[in-house]
Amino acid sequence: MKTDEFEKKINYKFKNKELINLALTHSSFSNKKNLNYERLEFLGDRVLSLVISEHLFIKYPNENEGALSKRLSNLVSKQTLLEVANEINIREMLKIDNSEKKNLKLKKNISILSDVCEALIGAIYLDSNLASVKKFIYKHWKKKVSKNILPPQDPKSLLQEVAQKKGLDLPKYILKKKEGPAHSPRFEIEVYLKGIKKFSSVSKTIKDAEIAAAKKMVDFIFKNKLL
Repeated sequence: MKTDEFEKKINYKFKNKELINLALTHSSFSNKKNLNYERLEFLGDRVLSLVISEHLFIKYPNENEGALSKRLSNLVSKQTLLEVANEINIREMLKIDNSEKKNLKLKKNISILSDVCEALIGAIYLDSNLASVKKFIYKHWKKKVSKNILPPQDPKSLLQEVAQKKGLDLPKYILKKKEGPAHSPRFEIEVYLKGIKKFSSVSKTIKDAEIAAAKKMVDFIFKNKLL
């Protein structure tokens, strides 16, 4: 994809082409100090947080600071940034050493794409103004801001709130099975809530298995509108 095609995709045309080139350049591609996206990433992170914070403040006037913070944390997370990066095909535009590019599919390097997404936000801000960068952010975060009816939180805490709202006893977590050697055990946990289908999950720790099982039940409850 050429730069002008990418600009059409993000609906923003750079006046200073050096900024978009810098935002899309990984440190492995350039031997010169600071000729990569890292400084722009620093700026973009702050700009994104400001714009999303303002938007949440206006959109959810009845939520307290804690609830707004949970929403913000989710919306500026690496995972959400990665989703946006994939939506606009940043991977195709990224200038990166070939050996590093091969590792982009590895989990440990996935953060590169989310970092570049932040750098792009920083570049748009420097190239124009806050109003222009707001347009970009609103376009790609609009559905994500409205996606969660309740502020995102730990699945176990959310399941507990669901039980309380329905007037039920708190969820029960039952150890169904423990397998594997002592140094690498596997725990199967089942979560039970009266009137709801049981769900179970397996993980290396009891805590992680409980969280995974709770998430399955929470997803089931909201998908089937049982709340």
